[in-house]
Amino acid sequence: MLQAALLAAGGGGLLEVNIPTLFWTWLVFGVTFWCLTKTAWPMLAAKMEERENRIREGLDKAEEAERHASELLEKQEAVLTEARDEAKKLLAESTAVAENVKNQTVEAAKQEIATERERARKEIDLERRKALDEIKQVAVDLTLAAAGHVLQRQITGEDDRRLAAEVIDKVDVLK
Repeated sequence: MLQAALLAAGGGGLLEVNIPTLFWTWLVFGVTFWCLTKTAWPMLAAKMEERENRIREGLDKAEEAERHASELLEKQEAVLTEARDEAKKLLAESTAVAENVKNQTVEAAKQEIATERERARKEIDLERRKALDEIKQVAVDLTLAAAGHVLQRQITGEDDRRLAAEVIDKVDVLK
């Protein structure tokens, strides 16, 4: 259909070369190419170079950020490990201190119990002696009263009391 339109316009076939058209086509192409290389191409190349630089800078910043994040992660892991070790150490120390305090408390309680037992023994011994002395005194009084009743006279005097106490002490020693 295109060939028929060209034949009707008075031109030749598709393979015919029209020199003036060819000249003007090359001239327009050359001028257009020259204008583009002088104006559009430098702007386009500058924009492409600028974009390439921005991309390169972005990649560099991303790599630097990744490196920095990696360093921070390593530091954080080191700090975490150190904190765990410190916590374990503090826990062990606390356990040792608690055990030491417990042992000291138990030892102090045992000492206090032993002291209280000794004090109680001494107090009991003192009270027993007092009771025995009172019993001896009552026995002397009863002995003198009984002897007075048997002899039908009242026995008084310090010598008689002393003699009765010696007899009771001898009986106490014989036990």
